[in-house]
Amino acid sequence: MALFALWAVSKMLVAPQLGFAALFGLAFGVIIERAQVCFTSVFRDLWITGRTQMAKAIIIGMAAGALGVYSYARLGVEQKIFWAGPNAVIGGLLFGFGIVLAGGCETGWMYRAVEGQVHFWWVGLGNIIGATLLALVWDDIAPVVAVNYDKVNLLKVFGPQGGLLVTLVMLGVMLALVLWWEKHFFARRQVVRSNTL
Repeated sequence: MALFALWAVSKMLVAPQLGFAALFGLAFGVIIERAQVCFTSVFRDLWITGRTQMAKAIIIGMAAGALGVYSYARLGVEQKIFWAGPNAVIGGLLFGFGIVLAGGCETGWMYRAVEGQVHFWWVGLGNIIGATLLALVWDDIAPVVAVNYDKVNLLKVFGPQGGLLVTLVMLGVMLALVLWWEKHFFARRQVVRSNTL
């Protein structure tokens, strides 16, 4: 890590964007590995063990991200908005089944593979092959799938402040549901324990 960090700092003098990107990637990798960030475990832990720490952290992170994007939009930076159609539902289902079968999501398989869990090497290989195949055919698939789908842009529908407010309200509702589930999960577990005693 130290050698990589030194290389990144040396690149900042020649190619500043590459140097900063490398340092950011290194910091991001260390954070997700130390925090054990994995979207699969967020949902698995939520339903199986009642642990909600990571779900709460992701919701708070999304709120911070929304504020960051809003600030850039207010500065006049043009947003890149992707269309969503049946591809999002199909891709979401495939990704959901894939991460459950693999036992880890995008970030999870990476740090687990580097930790030495060899079976995640195969997960990573499959992930890279799948992403490469999709990239090869995407230009042919996208026009067919994207026909007649309007982009959803909350900033245009509700205005800048309204779009931010709607996003934060939806995230607040998600956080409230997570907190309710946590309380419900442990209350139900307490009832089961008292009944078995």
